[in-house]
Amino acid sequence: MSMSKLCLCLTGSTIEQNLAALDRYRGLVDLAELRVDFLLPQERFRIRDFPEKAGIPTILTVRRKQDGGRFEQGEGVRLVIIAKGLSFADPDRHKNFAYVDLEQDFQIPAIQEAARIFGTKIIRSLHCMNGMPADLEKTWASLSASPYEIPKLSVATRSIQDSERLFRFFGPMSRDRDRIVSGMGEYGFCTRVLADRTGSLLGYVSAVGAKLEASASGQMDPDAMRSVYRIGEAKPNWAIYGILGGAAVLGSLSPTIHNAGFRAAGLKALYLPFPADDLESFMRLTELLDVRGFSITVPFKEKILPRLSWRSPEIKAIGACNTAVRTADGWAGYNTDAIGFRKAVLQFMGAKDLAGVKVCIVGAGGAARSVAYMLNELGASACVINRSIPKAKRLAETYGLPWSGMTERAVDLLEHYNDLIVQTTSVGMEGGPPGDPLEWYQFSGKEALFETIYNPPETALMKRAREAGCRTTNGRSMLLAQAAAQFSLFTGRDYPELPEQF
Repeated sequence: MSMSKLCLCLTGSTIEQNLAALDRYRGLVDLAELRVDFLLPQERFRIRDFPEKAGIPTILTVRRKQDGGRFEQGEGVRLVIIAKGLSFADPDRHKNFAYVDLEQDFQIPAIQEAARIFGTKIIRSLHCMNGMPADLEKTWASLSASPYEIPKLSVATRSIQDSERLFRFFGPMSRDRDRIVSGMGEYGFCTRVLADRTGSLLGYVSAVGAKLEASASGQMDPDAMRSVYRIGEAKPNWAIYGILGGAAVLGSLSPTIHNAGFRAAGLKALYLPFPADDLESFMRLTELLDVRGFSITVPFKEKILPRLSWRSPEIKAIGACNTAVRTADGWAGYNTDAIGFRKAVLQFMGAKDLAGVKVCIVGAGGAARSVAYMLNELGASACVINRSIPKAKRLAETYGLPWSGMTERAVDLLEHYNDLIVQTTSVGMEGGPPGDPLEWYQFSGKEALFETIYNPPETALMKRAREAGCRTTNGRSMLLAQAAAQFSLFTGRDYPELPEQF
């Protein structure tokens, strides 16, 4: 099976910006796509010698707005730009564009003949900006009708099911002909990292920053794709692991942690985020990709339970799962959140246990249940406050703890149980609900605040507590500890010592 090549989408407004971006990433990409539709109008007729200056194979693209691009000047002007980009008075003295990307409905014989004469391959593309086509088989048959062109299908994914369909349709397809397949948007992230699994010739990346932007939703920069996701190093037969969660999972540090561990341990494995809106589609995808194990975060820590064939004692006690491992008998479930919290909170408090420490747990979801379980094990005296009264009551009664909704009673409880405050909700998390879950509470400066969120490094709640004189910590140390435990469950090995910490 051939390996996908990494293509850098150049979206600068000037030729100079694009060349500078290419120089920045030159050693990390195989070819570049010049997005002429992003160029200033006066720059669009300066593209003829771009391949010569680029020094690597280059794609010429003038994408219309209706196809997700920026070009709005009309087909006549676009035709002239493409023609000039493909033409040279003396082609033997100049490098030409290696490819030209033409939409399925852009059938211009003169352009196609010019491409043939100058040795430029045609990428025949269709961008489905409104989601997956109803009849994927018919759409692809039409798009790939010409044996002399490279068919390209880009789909704006609307759900994890769209990515499942792309893998299901293209995965078993013969690899005897080049094709390009990409799922745009957050749900399509896995199709871009695992481009080899759809037989895609290219995987697209963007030079984000320095006045540049991603050419399509969700594209990453080449450095992250190479260093974190091991693109160019990973092979199609490597073991796949991942993290299941909502949209915010794309900001997770877990891929960085696990992939660094796999590399250091010499394991042929890859770990990536799977943002999902539907558990059933994700579970079908795990079968398609033969996923060997996955981490689990909100909102699936409880929803995954019926899918487990075996549950660890911690799951039975906590009622939430954050790790699933494939076995011969199905999925085995574990909870390493409690282990991670234990190590992190004892280090934060500088103690061997929490006997006599009065703790307020904010939240009553999966993370809160892990925290409550471990606080009980460590001998703390705790209470639970949460926006949902039934959930607060259910968690608190498991351990015989006082509880409250976000009412006046919560104020009273927090004033008594405030040696340590453990905030477990997603409020303030990058990609989660904004705000401060305890905006009504006035810190005295004597409290210790343990925020389970690690992205951003300091939430609004942490900032307010720190400014009041409190000791604070985020959830990074908890994340690292629970990830190390997951790594051992996935691989049967201890997490390796790395030269630098995350």
